Amino acid sequence: MPLIKLLLVLAFAGLIPTAKDNSAKPSVVEKTADHKQELFSFLRCHRQAKNIVINWGATSTAGVHHFVIYHSETGDQVDYTPIEEVFPDGTLKYSFRHETVFAGYHYYYIAAAMNSGPTVNSAVDVVRIVGH
Repeated sequence: MPLIKLLLVLAFAGLIPTAKDNSAKPSVVEKTADHKQELFSFLRCHRQAKNIVINWGATSTAGVHHFVIYHSETGDQVDYTPIEEVFPDGTLKYSFRHETVFAGYHYYYIAAAMNSGPTVNSAVDVVRIVGH
């Protein structure tokens, strides 16, 4: 089978990404080198009444200027907006309450703005609110 025909067959079968394939888009987590993700020890989000509580931990805050909490209702990389900045206070566990959220899916991640310039992103966590 000629190479071009084989590539077309694989592309139509979904075995290789094409330019229009959204699965080939990098996610928020993939924007950060793996070794830098070790800065975050956990990220847990849960519903509390009409709010969502975001808890996260850092293995160290040395070199962290501040944390930025990002939120999206779609989970699409371009839909995340910053909702709060939190400055390190010498502890390794942090919490924020996102108040009066609506029913639906809510995606969160934390970005650590480093003193040296780069940003380190946590994993993404999601909470589904069915109704209030």
